[in-house]
Amino acid sequence: MKTNNQQNGIGPVKEAIAKTNQDFANAMAKGDALGVSNCYTIDGEFMAPGAPAVVGRKNIQNAMAGYIAQGFTQYKVLSIIVYGNSNVVGVQAAYSLSKPNGIDKDLGKSIQLWKQDDKAWKIFRDCFNSNLPES
Repeated sequence: MKTNNQQNGIGPVKEAIAKTNQDFANAMAKGDALGVSNCYTIDGEFMAPGAPAVVGRKNIQNAMAGYIAQGFTQYKVLSIIVYGNSNVVGVQAAYSLSKPNGIDKDLGKSIQLWKQDDKAWKIFRDCFNSNLPES
């Protein structure tokens, strides 16, 4: 029996997104803000809670450098659901973000739009928020 993702022809897209998510996590672990920003389209937007949207890959690189400077380098996608077709897909995900010591940690959820850029699937729009109460 085919899954909904296979019927819509996005099984390969989901696999490509999983690879880019792994590239994102690997770049975070290395403290590589440029590598993280390369997971976004050139015109991507990063929409963190409590701040205006960050637009464009260079600005996203600077934002990611800020997270890395705070010590947040451990990023994991905990689950993923993909909606859409082979042109633009929406991704609903759960995530964790932490410092290597495991003390400071965030758990949350995100909605992303992905599209092809330079023959690879990259994040086009990224909006997330924490499950944890503000401290």
